[in-house]
Amino acid sequence: MKKKLSVLFRVLVSVGILAYLFHGIFLKEVSETADQIASSPTVSAANLARKSHLTPAQVELVRTQCIADGQADLSKLEFRDRLTLVWDVGPRGLWDVLQQTSLLWFVLGIACLGVVCLCGIIRWRWILRVQGLELRFSRATSIFFVGMFFNAFMLGSTGGDVIKAWYVAHETHHKKAEAIATVVVDRVIGLIVLFVIALIMMGLYYHRVFDDVKLRWFAVVTLAVVLATIGGTALTLWRGFADKCFGLRGWLQRLPRYDSLCRMVEACRVYVSHPAVLGKTILITVGVHGFSMLSIVCIGHGMQIVTRAGIVDYFLYLPIINSVTAIPVSISGFGVREGMYQVMFGEVGVAASSAIALSLLGYIASLFWSLVGAVFYLTHRKELPTAKEMVTSQ
Repeated sequence: MKKKLSVLFRVLVSVGILAYLFHGIFLKEVSETADQIASSPTVSAANLARKSHLTPAQVELVRTQCIADGQADLSKLEFRDRLTLVWDVGPRGLWDVLQQTSLLWFVLGIACLGVVCLCGIIRWRWILRVQGLELRFSRATSIFFVGMFFNAFMLGSTGGDVIKAWYVAHETHHKKAEAIATVVVDRVIGLIVLFVIALIMMGLYYHRVFDDVKLRWFAVVTLAVVLATIGGTALTLWRGFADKCFGLRGWLQRLPRYDSLCRMVEACRVYVSHPAVLGKTILITVGVHGFSMLSIVCIGHGMQIVTRAGIVDYFLYLPIINSVTAIPVSISGFGVREGMYQVMFGEVGVAASSAIALSLLGYIASLFWSLVGAVFYLTHRKELPTAKEMVTSQ
C-alpha cells in the first residue's frame, strides 16, 4: 500500500509541476497577445484573430473586459474565463511550434539516440565481462532496451536501471550481486562523466557562469557532488575502511542482506584492477553524452532555434539539464526537465514555448527507442538461456 501511495504521490507531483509550468507559459503568451490587442484598437477582431491563436469572440472578450487606458490586464477576467482562455489558446501555440519542426532533422535526432543506445550496450558488455559474465549481444540488447522502456515512466532518468539490474540478476542466479554491481558501475560512470563534462564546459565558459547566478551555484553544487561521489567511491573501494571507523562495521551488519551488499562491494572493487576497461568505458561514455546532446542540437536546428553562441549553448546547458533530470523527483523527469529547458535556454533568447517544445521533442525522440524496448519487454522471457550458458570465465 505504501509503495502504491508513493507512486501515486510522485505521479501527482509530475502532473502538478507540468500543469504549473505550462500554465505559466500559456499565461505569458496570452498576456503578450492581449498587449497586442490593446495596442491595436482600430484593427478588427477578425484580423487580430487571424494573427493570433484567439477566436474573434475571444478577442472581443479581451477588449471589453481586460483593457483599460490602453493597457491589458488579464486579472480583470473571472477566474474561469481566464483559465479557459489560457488553456484554449496556449496549447494551440505550442502545437504550431511542434508542427514547424523539420521531420528530417527530427529523424536525425532519433538516429543520434540510436548511436547512444549502441554505445550503451557495448559499454555494459565490457563491464559485465570484468565479472566473468558473458551476455550475448542479443541478450544484452534485450535487457538494455527493457530498461529504456521502463525509463519512459519511472522516477528520474535512472529508474530503468532498477529493472535492468533485476533482469540481469534473474538471468545470472549464482552471481546476482555481481550482476547488479555491473549496473551500478555503469550508471556511476555515466553520471560522473556527465558531471565532469558539465564542469569542463562551465570552466571553458567561466565568464558566462559567473555572470549567471544560477549557473554559478550549479557549478558549486556539481563540483561538490562530483567530489562527494569520487570520495564515496574511493572509501567504498578501500578495504578495511569500515573497520577503522568506530561502529561503522556493526551498523552495516544490521542492514538487510548484508552478505549480498558485501559481495556487491567486492564486485565493484574488481574494476580497480582493470584500468584499461575503465579507460575505454570512460571514453565511450563521453561519446554517449556527446551523441545524446547532438540529438537535441539536431532537433533544435529543425525547429530553427537560433541562439547567440549556437552549438556552444547546447553543450553548456544540456549537461546541466541532464544532470538535474537524473535526480528521481518526478516520473521520467517530467516537469523538472521542461522547467530547466525554459530557464536555461531562456537565458539566450529562446522563447518559453520553443524551449518547452524542444524538451518535449527530445523526450519523444527518446520515447521512440523506449517503444522499441516495449517490443523486447513483451518477448524477452520467451528465450531465457540458463545461467551456465551465459557465464564464462574471462
